[in-house]
Amino acid sequence: MRLFLGVVGILVIAVSGNAAPVIFEMGTSARAVALGGAFSALADDESALFYNPAGLAQLRTVILAMFYQRAFEAVHHVALTGAMRSWGLQLIQIDTGPIESTNEFGNPSGELTHYASHAGLLGVAVGIENFSLGLRGKFSSDDRETYWGLDVGALARLRFVRLGIVAENLGSTEISVRVGAAFVAPFAPRMALTVALDVWDIFNHPEMHLGLEASINGVQIRA
Repeated sequence: MRLFLGVVGILVIAVSGNAAPVIFEMGTSARAVALGGAFSALADDESALFYNPAGLAQLRTVILAMFYQRAFEAVHHVALTGAMRSWGLQLIQIDTGPIESTNEFGNPSGELTHYASHAGLLGVAVGIENFSLGLRGKFSSDDRETYWGLDVGALARLRFVRLGIVAENLGSTEISVRVGAAFVAPFAPRMALTVALDVWDIFNHPEMHLGLEASINGVQIRA
């Protein structure tokens, strides 16, 4: 029953008429997910493409990454990312596979439910000293529709403070703005504490996300 309700939740969101499809609501970075999604002001690795494209300007090497999770024990969620300084490309897919629904008593009904969607993101960024701007194009497709969108992000690094803002779904009637701030405090050459805060969809339905990260000799602990 829990598995079926989780899948139903994804299906409800997918057909709810939101400006952006559900596939863009599911994180594609283990680090960012562990930080509660509060990554708009950090965006300092390949997942910047997904969370704040302005962060692509901070990259120093070529990065190839894969993310996988099995949500609700049924939804296969895969993301492949390639990024380098100022550029990024990501491919995402979610697929529930055939899921047998249940009746009001929790017994199998014999009916199958299925949802699958794939998406792609392409981002570019430019940086000037401690400030950067990023642009991201995105598309997704499922058995109902094909969606195209355009997002823009900005990022500022001010010593121990990081500030980020992302405006999503430009050109649509449901523009969403996400703002973030992070405080990075180094205690020693190989020790640091990061506190990150994001507010998603700040003008319509504000949602707060908070994350903590402690780094000790290359080992990170997040909450």
